[in-house]
Amino acid sequence: MQKQLFNTCIFIFSLCAWTYSYQAHAQVHRKKSAHASGLPTNNFEKTQFYIGIRGGLNLTKVRIINSYSSFVSPTDPAEDYKKTYTDYTTPAGSFGLEFSFSYQKFTASFQPNYRRQTYSYSNTYEWHDANNVQNYLQLTYNQKTQLDYIEFPLFIRYDIISGAFKPFVQAGFYYAILNSATKQLNIEGVDHSGGTSRSFTEPVTIIGADDLFINSSIGAALGLGTSYKVGNIRLILDATYRMGLNNISNVQNRYISNSLSGAGDVSDDLKLNNITFSFGCLFPMKFLISPSHKAVD
Repeated sequence: MQKQLFNTCIFIFSLCAWTYSYQAHAQVHRKKSAHASGLPTNNFEKTQFYIGIRGGLNLTKVRIINSYSSFVSPTDPAEDYKKTYTDYTTPAGSFGLEFSFSYQKFTASFQPNYRRQTYSYSNTYEWHDANNVQNYLQLTYNQKTQLDYIEFPLFIRYDIISGAFKPFVQAGFYYAILNSATKQLNIEGVDHSGGTSRSFTEPVTIIGADDLFINSSIGAALGLGTSYKVGNIRLILDATYRMGLNNISNVQNRYISNSLSGAGDVSDDLKLNNITFSFGCLFPMKFLISPSHKAVD
């Protein structure tokens, strides 16, 4: 009796082992078939990790909060010598990395980069002889400010359509740390005295301006673009509008630079808007099990 019971247990155990082995083999076979067809079989396999590089050009616009000057007009106290800014005319560059995680049509993209932003403005001052209006001196101060930031943007991207060609929209925010700041000063003038007129240009002066700006810049961003798959690599082209949310001028050090304030240049309270055009190349980190090693996409 005990021997018969033992033989029955051995038979049941062997049957269970064979059944489990058969089911496991069938499951592996189904997964390999799905992978070989290039179709993800679960949510994890619908995700993808990308690492890449990107770079581009950007244009900056200044939004004035409050305007300041170190000069006061003796004849018109209301004159505040406002600066004339040029919007989106001075190009600068950026270069960095991209780390992305995609699930179906959504992508979270972290894009640390080194970014240079520049903007320009001018001031014009005139002196007139009270006894002879024909005698006057006109000076134009052309200023170019260059700000170098280490920027940490995070975007959420949505693919409008799927496939090799993927137009998308994106939104996010950024935090940037100031690395350096410089100002380039170019003075042009017209000296009209004694019945003659003489134009002149002073040598260009470059001045360190780190103390005139705070160390951080934060903002929101909206953009659109498209990506295109070439083999297993994704090429990305996008345009992003960045809107600064904080005053980047150091209000405590506004008059600290004698060489600038002596020339009538005092930093305004300002925020920066920026349009960036960038190109990227992304490399996938996950591949399907197939003879061609197709990337999950």
